Amino acid sequence: MPPLSQTPLFHFASDSDDQDTVEALDESSRHSVLIGRAKFKMSGACADCKAVKVRCEIVPDHRKCRRCELKNLPCTPRERKKRKPADTHEELQERARNQDRRIQQLLLEYDKMKADHKIRQWITKFHPISTVDGYDRMAQCYKWIQGGTSPDEAAVLFFGLPDRAHVPEIVKHCALYPEEIVELFGLFFKHVDPYFSVLDQALHTPQHLIRTSSFLFTVLCAVSSRYYVSRPEIYPLAMDFARDAAGKGLVEGKQSVDMCQAYLIMAVYPVPKKKWVEDRSWLLMGVAIRMAMELQLNQPPPSGLTERERLNYVRTWLNCYCVDGSHAIQFGKMPMLRLDDYLARSSAKWYRSSQMNTAFDVHLVAYVQILLLMAQWKSIVAQQSGNGSTEITEAAIQMHGRLESEMDHWVGEYAHELSYHPLPICVYRGNTTQMITAYLKLVVLSCGFQAAFRKGLSRDSKIFQLSLDAARSVIQIMVERLAPTGYLRYAMDANFLYVSYAAAFLINLLRPKFLPLLNELQRKEIILTVVNLIKVLGSRDVALDGRHTPALYSKFLSSLLRQYCPISDLTEYGCPAEAEEAKPIDTRNGPEVFYWPDVSSAGLPKVPDGTMPGMIYQQHGDPDMDFSLNHFVKTVAQDFPPSTADDPVFWGSTDSAGAWHHPSIGHSGSSSRGVATSSQIWNSY
Repeated sequence: MPPLSQTPLFHFASDSDDQDTVEALDESSRHSVLIGRAKFKMSGACADCKAVKVRCEIVPDHRKCRRCELKNLPCTPRERKKRKPADTHEELQERARNQDRRIQQLLLEYDKMKADHKIRQWITKFHPISTVDGYDRMAQCYKWIQGGTSPDEAAVLFFGLPDRAHVPEIVKHCALYPEEIVELFGLFFKHVDPYFSVLDQALHTPQHLIRTSSFLFTVLCAVSSRYYVSRPEIYPLAMDFARDAAGKGLVEGKQSVDMCQAYLIMAVYPVPKKKWVEDRSWLLMGVAIRMAMELQLNQPPPSGLTERERLNYVRTWLNCYCVDGSHAIQFGKMPMLRLDDYLARSSAKWYRSSQMNTAFDVHLVAYVQILLLMAQWKSIVAQQSGNGSTEITEAAIQMHGRLESEMDHWVGEYAHELSYHPLPICVYRGNTTQMITAYLKLVVLSCGFQAAFRKGLSRDSKIFQLSLDAARSVIQIMVERLAPTGYLRYAMDANFLYVSYAAAFLINLLRPKFLPLLNELQRKEIILTVVNLIKVLGSRDVALDGRHTPALYSKFLSSLLRQYCPISDLTEYGCPAEAEEAKPIDTRNGPEVFYWPDVSSAGLPKVPDGTMPGMIYQQHGDPDMDFSLNHFVKTVAQDFPPSTADDPVFWGSTDSAGAWHHPSIGHSGSSSRGVATSSQIWNSY
């Protein structure tokens, strides 16, 4: 291998005809090139050589490289691009913040597009409400309509809002003008608040709520629209906006007394559902109670509140207590709140603590005190669950007496308060509380009845006589006192659950197993009582439509009654005819067919020794029975009778709200779900 100094260096160049040549440079020439480059150019190739990616040869004492001389090119030095100075930390942070703001803006635009699409789907699903010309509006609205003012613009002018962005969506898309909003609030405090008195009409005005709580404003308009006969078609669409506002409230995580009240109202007055699984009332109830706990509504109200606002705090907490306690009783679950809550225990005189107390506060307090006794009963049952049937039967009789004494005390208080507030609705509320107390007495006595049945029952058994009287009392109060007033159609669905439970208890006594407990007069009285209740629940004066809870319970009780009552007796007392006659139970088949309160036929003890004539026992092979309200609710949800097109109870007709039609709940087992709405409503007084 030759030495490095003798190795020629090759160079590629192009002549004037763009023909590359290769020249070998000796060591001295190479050294001269390097010196010339250092003298005339600091570093790097010229711009032209760099562009074609060839070696730039610097000729000594020349300002042009060899290639540029041959090509007659300018041989301009290549300037290094100036490097942009790095951004500072503050500039990087500002850029990141700008990007975040842009992302948030895009997400908001996307959410708005989704919301608009969802609203269009709602409007398309129900009756479109894009114009106002086709509606019979009040005379007060014509000034807005003739002037071409949109509902949201009218709300801004009427309520003095800053701009249209502060107007709730329900106003715009349901085309509610200010006069209609005021009328909806009037309907709420006429047909809803008297039965679930969680709001104060002097405090919760449309002018106040549209500014401070759009959620509660939306809920009040949506719930009361069910009774808005001028525009019945807006109810389903309005309730969609209410549910959407409830979901946004959960996502945003805001908390206030108004939001707690809104969730409570939605839990008590939900949209009827075809299926049990579709109902979300229990979720709304849980959100309201949890929010009340986190707001510490059971503590003294914050300083700086007006007297009316302090009463509003306490009233909201007591309603949460009633909803929670009633739900625990119905479903046999642990309550979220302590049933011995201090504020509940010390609220006996709260209804007269201020001149600003409403006329319905006395009924709220009475129901709270009744639930406190039921909390004690729950503790008694837990303690005596392992004891014999005699102890639980005696405890049930004692608690029955305590409930009766407590109700007698409040009947006197009702009469005293009625002198200050002589309103017909107050009389109705007093009778409603008496009905619920009778129902709770039956719940207590049913535990003793079930225990006594295992030991033996006779006509003279005290537990049997008290249970019979309590069940008849529940039905008689509804049929004879509540139904004639015309207020029953606006009652909460829970009231119909209570009376249906009492009727089912009476129908159960018509079983061949229990017939020895009844004489002929009592048997006929039971049939007549239940038939009258079925007629009342299915009448147009009570049921708004075929999906309304009383109509569904009317069908359920009619189907249940036909299982144990001869057709001749039903015809004699005018029981509504069913599209498909129910087949009487074949008692020879034993326990193969179960109806409430049957559970199973698993190994029961034989008849005790020393039995007495005229007594009935739960014998070996008889189905076990569960008379609890929890079991009744589950049975109703599973065994609700199928509906047919010949249903006499509003089948296929529109309600007073004009938008709902009775569903075909007899298909695919969905009939058992159709009544679920009623069993999900927990509070009434």
